[in-house]
Amino acid sequence: MYFNRYHFNSISSTSTYASENAEKLKTPALIIADEQTCGKGRTGKSFYSPAGSGLYFNLLIRSEDPPKNITPAAAVSVCRAIENLSDLKPGIKWVNDIFVGGKKVCGILCESFIRNSERYVSVGIGINLTTEVFPDELTQAGSIGNIDREKLIEEISSYIGAYFEFPCRFDIASEYDKRLFIKGMQIEYKINNKNFSAEVIGINESCNLKIRNSNGTESVLASGEISIII
Repeated sequence: MYFNRYHFNSISSTSTYASENAEKLKTPALIIADEQTCGKGRTGKSFYSPAGSGLYFNLLIRSEDPPKNITPAAAVSVCRAIENLSDLKPGIKWVNDIFVGGKKVCGILCESFIRNSERYVSVGIGINLTTEVFPDELTQAGSIGNIDREKLIEEISSYIGAYFEFPCRFDIASEYDKRLFIKGMQIEYKINNKNFSAEVIGINESCNLKIRNSNGTESVLASGEISIII
């Protein structure tokens, strides 16, 4: 899949730009920023995006029938790219965070929306490359090192583009599961404003999280936020 490239020195958010300008852009579009002043994360969170030390981009694809498991596919694509271009062994914290050496190095935000009766899928990815200093509240943040930005973009966008075109060729659940580093760990999750603890078993074919609750019963989380119990 060929992506039309749009590059900005500084932008509020590549995902915001994709959403606000979807009808004007030639899709599939690759929107890259050297800096984001209001980087977007999941559930309204922000993504720290300082100038010159990270890779921040969005893939905007027009698709009336997008494949399932887009967020897991994006997570797998980032891991594969890092593995191919370095000696690092990235792992996935369900549902969309990439960790290396116990530190979060990448966040992913996938959104779907309709503009003028056309459906779009937006895949926003932020990777910390050489960022050394983070805000005090980002205690888990880390960086992967000086990996070639262009090669990273090429690897990730090629994989995601191919997944949109030929999803049946990919076993995303298997690729995702073998990189899920939280298997066997104790986590906390919230339902109806109540906190629960559980052990992570793995994921199912839909990339939902399989857990064993404290009372011994097994269940599945299809969405939400989890935290690892240290």
